[in-house]
Amino acid sequence: MRVRRAFSVTAASVLILAAGGVAGGTRRASRAAGVTAFVGVSVVPMDREVVLPDQTVIVEGDRISSIAPNGSVPIPAGASRIDASGKYLLPGLIDMHVHVRERDLTAYVANGITSVRNMWGYVALPGIMERVESGALVGPTIYSASPGLDGPPGYWPETQLIDDPARADALVAAQVDAGWLFVKVYQNLRPSVYDAILVAARSRGIRVIGHVPTEVPVEHALDLGQASLEHLHGYDLAITLRNRGPFDPITWTQIDTGKLPDLVERTRVTGAWNCPTLAIWEVFTRGMAVADRQAVLSNRRLVVGALHAGAGRILAGTDSGIDQTLPGTSLHDELDELVASGLSPYEAIRSATSGGALFLEQTPEIGSVAPGRRADLVLVDRNPLEDVRALRNPRGVMWHGLWRLDPGLARTVMPCGQSGSQPGCRRGATRTVAH
Repeated sequence: MRVRRAFSVTAASVLILAAGGVAGGTRRASRAAGVTAFVGVSVVPMDREVVLPDQTVIVEGDRISSIAPNGSVPIPAGASRIDASGKYLLPGLIDMHVHVRERDLTAYVANGITSVRNMWGYVALPGIMERVESGALVGPTIYSASPGLDGPPGYWPETQLIDDPARADALVAAQVDAGWLFVKVYQNLRPSVYDAILVAARSRGIRVIGHVPTEVPVEHALDLGQASLEHLHGYDLAITLRNRGPFDPITWTQIDTGKLPDLVERTRVTGAWNCPTLAIWEVFTRGMAVADRQAVLSNRRLVVGALHAGAGRILAGTDSGIDQTLPGTSLHDELDELVASGLSPYEAIRSATSGGALFLEQTPEIGSVAPGRRADLVLVDRNPLEDVRALRNPRGVMWHGLWRLDPGLARTVMPCGQSGSQPGCRRGATRTVAH
């Protein structure tokens, strides 16, 4: 079966759902075709640093149809009206580095994450993506990389092992034919194999993302065109004064900051993006000596701040799905870390909205609040451009024009089945508990 690169709602799928063609908990066509009006809301569009106060935002089906000052646009008859006075509406968040597991899907949505970039494809994933698309599962839209391409022995299930450069073109072609959006490279690739993969990917029009292999200098990975570099792998070995390898936090305790300007400039010139996954290092460094731990965290923030100031192109990602960081909430931890690294609240949030959409080549669909964009929206109580913590515990989350987390009183979001009998709670959905 061919895997579509990005699953989204199409006119054909709406017709199928209207006819009842997808069994079990599917999205109701009447809801998919509904109209919602946010009245009196402050819009944070995220395609520019501005707050538009006292707006009416109308959503028809899965699209934003209009945004206008309150009272200047008629509200369609029969629309669901949401009094959002004093609230802020912004695009749904994008976690740009996750490992999708079905059991985690609702946690993303409950925390305002309506899209994710999955960093390791696997055989069962297309079925999960189809069920999210149909409405059978509540979860974010998934944009997925291929299974990881790596040299032996291979650490993760379904790794595509390769140790011969002559096999690179056929292996890359197989990822293209499968429909994955990116080719994922991993840590043990030999330099000659890595080079062959990058060349094959460029010739076949698919971007390469992932780790910079241990034996490949980061400068070479940048020059060869790796599109996004994860976890600051490669930069660590280029600037460390205590090389213990890319997975040992001690490597980050002492760095040569004098090497940073050249690396930042090379990053800028090549147009590469960085997804530093800062928050997970707070987990990795637990148990270290206090001074060493602080050195690791502050040095990583320093590098991210330098990359942002000189090159831009920072993506917010969490590495959730490997039992280290929590799905959903950890993106908010990541935004806190980006602000601690020197990004403004707008710049940090941009890395999880319009910046992520730009990298995914989905700017006509997601990442900003504008007419014609997909209605993936988050409603919060405070201005997130003043404090990114305003995004925690959203008041409401809309996905493809459907409320996945309803606006209302303050409440706690709980997965179905977590606390006994919950009337009206569908499998895989969330409920809200007023308090």
